[in-house]
Amino acid sequence: MKNEILVTCATGFLGRRLVAVLEGRGFTVREYASANGDTANCALPMAGVGHLFHLAGKSYAPAGWKDPRGFYQTNVMGTVNVLEHRRHEAALAQGSRFVYGQPQRLPVAQDHPWAAANSYAHTRLLAEDAARFYERTFGLLLVIVRPFKVYGPGQQPPLLMPSIVQLDPSTDAVHLEHLRPKRDYLYIDDAVVFFLTLLEPGIRGVFNLGRGGSAGVAEVAQLVSDAAGIATAAVKADGQRPGEVRDGFRDSWRAASELGWRPRTSLAEGITAVVAAERAARG
Repeated sequence: MKNEILVTCATGFLGRRLVAVLEGRGFTVREYASANGDTANCALPMAGVGHLFHLAGKSYAPAGWKDPRGFYQTNVMGTVNVLEHRRHEAALAQGSRFVYGQPQRLPVAQDHPWAAANSYAHTRLLAEDAARFYERTFGLLLVIVRPFKVYGPGQQPPLLMPSIVQLDPSTDAVHLEHLRPKRDYLYIDDAVVFFLTLLEPGIRGVFNLGRGGSAGVAEVAQLVSDAAGIATAAVKADGQRPGEVRDGFRDSWRAASELGWRPRTSLAEGITAVVAAERAARG
């Protein structure tokens, strides 16, 4: 019986936490990370694997404008290589986000039209399309997971929350390219709980993940400052990123109605946990 679990990007932000929780629940987990080779052309250790969580990929959207080829290589061909391991008949759960572009309506549901607002989003669209082709053609058991913004302890700058938490006292502000975007922030443990539900047999389809509301830069900065007990961090705009998605909070009705999943962590609670973890790391 194939009961082992393979996680790609197992040393990444979400992968580390997912692996730890899976192992804590007694699952045998095989970890694959960039140190093991390029996901686009590597041989994955699939023998005995019944579930594959494909989290690998380049995900910092601004970098996609500087290295589009690298993003297409990793995000598209890396996914195709994972799909080529379909012969091992493992259920595949694939992470994806920013595939809706500028929302035509809020909240964003699973049937919202696709659109690529930036090169990173385009690579995710192509990766999803490839996965759907393999599902139709080869009978792949596929789940596509679309969170918007997963956050939590362990993230690093230049992301907003760690940039403020780790702000040097001598620095008067956090400088960002754009202050207008709002994000549907989902705490990492809530995301991991959802991935655990996918271990049940026969689950397939597309699932949005989110809290169902979004927060802007100023609100997040204030919450981080309050939790850290510091003077409000000034956040300044240094420009505007091309193809920036302004908002996109998720309608997670399908995850709730079919799998009983709902986020449990408020944004304030999650940020408090981020601040506490950073203080513990500093000793």
